[in-house]
Amino acid sequence: MSAQLPQGEPQSMDYDFRFKYETLRSLLNKNGQALQIMSDLEADLNHMRYYDKRIKGPIQRLITRALLMAQELNLLTGNSHSDLYQVLFRIGESTDNIFASARTESSTPGSSDKVFSSPRRPFVLPLTSQTELTSDLVGGKAMGIWQLSRKFEDLTPPGFIVTTEAYNRILEDNNLQDRIRLLLDDMDVIEDQALFQSRTETIRRLIRSATVDSEIVSALFLQVDSFEKHFNTRSWAVRSSAVCEDGLHSFAGQFDSELQIQRGNLVTAYLNVLASRFTDRAAGYRAFHNFSEVDTPMAVLFMPMVDAAAAGVLHTRDTKSPQADTMVISSVPGLAYRMVKGEEQADTWTVVKREDPKIIEAAVGTTTSGVYISPLQILDIARIAQKATVEFGHELDIEWAMDKEGKIRFLQARPLNLTLGQDFSSVRPPITQDNAPLVETGITISPGRAEGPLVFLTSGDNWAEIPEGAVVLVEHSLLELGTILPKIAALLVMEGSPVDHLSTLAREFSVPCIFGIGMSAQLLLNKERVSVNATRRRVYNGVRWPGIRERVMARISAGNRHQKKSGPLYDLVLALNLLDPDASSFKASSCRSIHDTLRFMHEMSVRSLFGFGDKQTRGWHTKSSSLLTDLPLKCSIIDLDNSTPQGMKKIPPTEVQSIPFQALWKGIADERLFWPDRWEPQMRGMPSDFKETVLGGNRGPRRNWSKNYAMVARDYLNLNARFDYHYAMVDAMVGPGAENNHVHFRFRGGGASDENRIRRARFLERILRQLGFGVDRNGDLVTAWLRRYSRTDSEEALKSLGRLMVCARQLDAVLNDDRAIERYADAFMNKEYNRFV
Repeated sequence: MSAQLPQGEPQSMDYDFRFKYETLRSLLNKNGQALQIMSDLEADLNHMRYYDKRIKGPIQRLITRALLMAQELNLLTGNSHSDLYQVLFRIGESTDNIFASARTESSTPGSSDKVFSSPRRPFVLPLTSQTELTSDLVGGKAMGIWQLSRKFEDLTPPGFIVTTEAYNRILEDNNLQDRIRLLLDDMDVIEDQALFQSRTETIRRLIRSATVDSEIVSALFLQVDSFEKHFNTRSWAVRSSAVCEDGLHSFAGQFDSELQIQRGNLVTAYLNVLASRFTDRAAGYRAFHNFSEVDTPMAVLFMPMVDAAAAGVLHTRDTKSPQADTMVISSVPGLAYRMVKGEEQADTWTVVKREDPKIIEAAVGTTTSGVYISPLQILDIARIAQKATVEFGHELDIEWAMDKEGKIRFLQARPLNLTLGQDFSSVRPPITQDNAPLVETGITISPGRAEGPLVFLTSGDNWAEIPEGAVVLVEHSLLELGTILPKIAALLVMEGSPVDHLSTLAREFSVPCIFGIGMSAQLLLNKERVSVNATRRRVYNGVRWPGIRERVMARISAGNRHQKKSGPLYDLVLALNLLDPDASSFKASSCRSIHDTLRFMHEMSVRSLFGFGDKQTRGWHTKSSSLLTDLPLKCSIIDLDNSTPQGMKKIPPTEVQSIPFQALWKGIADERLFWPDRWEPQMRGMPSDFKETVLGGNRGPRRNWSKNYAMVARDYLNLNARFDYHYAMVDAMVGPGAENNHVHFRFRGGGASDENRIRRARFLERILRQLGFGVDRNGDLVTAWLRRYSRTDSEEALKSLGRLMVCARQLDAVLNDDRAIERYADAFMNKEYNRFV
């Protein structure tokens, strides 16, 4: 700057302000770059192993930017946060140790494939392999069969596995990794069912049309030739064996199997099974349980078809009465494929577990006829299964078959998911005429109590429209119902088997569930709301237990947040632990990840400039003016680069020559919008300060006694203020070049209950994603970003954001159920702003 600054105190203040402003802009620019690196890293870690060499470079760049940001924050604050350096050095050292450990492990003789430089593992392995198999190579199902075969050699059929190494090779050879990554982006939050299905179908089509390397094909048919020669095998079962399948998470029925496959169709069947990794139900299951793509690659198990006289599923402990020392065996003539999908009723045998087992109950299914299995053969199956539980040390869920010579085969064995708890109701009144249940029958699949609106679901209904927290009644136990389990209160099934795939999923999701209520369901059809005690197999009319509804919705809400991601690098880089900027723990020494440090530095840097303005007693009037508007907004404008008329105490919005401010204001001031005071009926006559304290509280960087500032420059805006009874932050840089353009948004708080504030946050998340923003939501805190868009696109995003901020104000007062989220979101996207009156 060639011009000299004026003399006196304003000169010092003006210089200090210019220095702070330029430093803040530099810090915020680095913050945007760091967040972009983190966003890319999160996607990369979903598709690559953490020790992949392509992960290390971005992490090093991220730490470097964070250190430069720490330096600039300390320039802004007079070295108030110098302990950030030590935190970042510690995180950098820990990440270096992780990569060093991976290199050491890869160089250890006999170690498995830990990094890309390790020797390639086999594409195909026989189940009779004498080498120690690992589940990350052969998948969960094949691992269970292999372990069973080592203890009961004559019990399991022979076979071979096409390993996860082959799956990864096919993706690599056909350049599918990046295409799948793009198609899976944000799949866990897509609410448009048609869009979700379109993406999964595209991925399945890509895999089904992929070329399989000749080395893989040769290794596959080498095994096939051997089986044809030694066992005269002519048809095959081709079955999924994904990593993590049949473990803590069952993945029951999520993937497809191909049966009765002839030699000429084996490669096609193999690709079909690989493609089933991306069925709608499997993709939804992984998203709900927060599995990364890299953690669940697909191996495929090839086994000769068993010419079955009978088949079924065995639970070595009765899941409906886990305290009883009994097991349950379900059986059907021929193969059990339709039975486990809920399409065929089975005969069910209850057997006492002891050295000399005994059948105590036999229930005949509706579709079986003739004698296809004898009680003695059922007892033989029970004895073998009992021995298996002793060998494995836990209860088992076993798929079995018996050939026409009477030989028993175990085709699959996985840990049995048991719920050993009871109904913890403290008050169980005796049944009288007034409180008698409408229905008291069936089989407990998953215990517990629930309450909600009753929805009778048929196969032709749009299942995506089922309201959260509904009690769902269906006729048949269809596997596809597994996709709605995370969002419903309870499940009632007229017909179903306690050993089919849906029952396994109901227990896994801890959804109160009753099967086999039969024609008693007719007594429920005209009821609007019911209460379910699945433990006692009872359904009541209306609301029965205080507090149960809240517990149900808390379970669903917890499920919507998914399980916490974890992993060596995720914990050090991406995890966000600093959530509350007003907590006593919100300090540099509490940062445990790079994400924590970025959040801390952004918050403190913005506060530092606000604090600078708040402390000025003289001279600040040269930089601060009031925004002149008829809208219910009070805001002071801080002019950073002479983008407002000098000397004006009150400035109309039209006089603020800032690109991002003008775009945001056009949205806020849209004449089609309404500004209702929804809290007026509850707060009529109360002083405004009292209203702000009660409804807004003191959470966020601006207090109810603080001024609200909008810092503006020609290409920059930072608005960080109380907006009615919540807090909103908009940080935007918009210029002719897209490289440095960004729009960042943060929203938190409100005057309503926690549940309603979270609903508003979900409403915001839904809209922002449709507008193209990246979004992170935690409770009622919403953080969104849009980066490197053109000036035109960035301005349009800010206009939409302005309209959204107005429409969302006080919306928490009326979002009293989850269906309201969809109604208001659709109204906003359709520009039906009169719905927000």
